[in-house]
Amino acid sequence: QLLAGSAALMGCIPFWTLLNFVDNESPLWWVTIVAFMSGYFCTITGPIVKATVQNVCLPQHRGQAFALFNLFDDLGKGLGPVFVAFLIVQLGGRLPAFNVTVLGWAVCGIFNLGISFTVSADEQKVHAALGQQSTPDQLQSA
Repeated sequence: QLLAGSAALMGCIPFWTLLNFVDNESPLWWVTIVAFMSGYFCTITGPIVKATVQNVCLPQHRGQAFALFNLFDDLGKGLGPVFVAFLIVQLGGRLPAFNVTVLGWAVCGIFNLGISFTVSADEQKVHAALGQQSTPDQLQSA
């Protein structure tokens, strides 16, 4: 989760740069590098969050956990454009609206960083509940 939170926060910087400092006069190489960096950091968070959900839920509850995860993920995909359209109208343009949405992305990164403080304990609780708690020495000898 530390990587997921850091990547989400790091992805804000190049995306914000694309929004505010790239225009028709910007060199293509610069736009390409900044866009690549934004895309690179954005794609890290999703798989890590899914792996975390897998590791912190008991097997009998994983289906429910992933159902909720996918529900909110899909709601974000569906309602996100509606929310941005609302912001465009309320804030008077695309640039201020997208700048506000980047702040939401930063909040996501902060929450992911916060989760990193509890993931290890949650994983240990799952292992204990399954009766499969392993020590690092047992893992190295396997």
